[in-house]
Amino acid sequence: MLAAAVLLLAGIGMAVAGFCVEPSGSISESVLMFTAQCFICAGSFVGIDVLLSEKLRKFISEKKGEI
Repeated sequence: MLAAAVLLLAGIGMAVAGFCVEPSGSISESVLMFTAQCFICAGSFVGIDVLLSEKLRKFISEKKGEI
C-alpha cells in the first residue's frame, strides 16, 4: 500500500509540475503518460492487495473450520 501511495503522490506531483513549467498552462504528453501510468499502477497494487487479503482471510477461516 505504501508503493501505491507513493505512486499516487508522484502522479499528482508530476501533473502539477507539468502546469508550472513553460509553456505555462499546457501539459506535455509525456507528463500525461507518466501520470496515467502512475495511477494505473497504483490502482493495480491496491487491487492485488485487496484480492490477496481476501483470499488469505478465506483460506484461514476454512482451515479453522477443519480443526
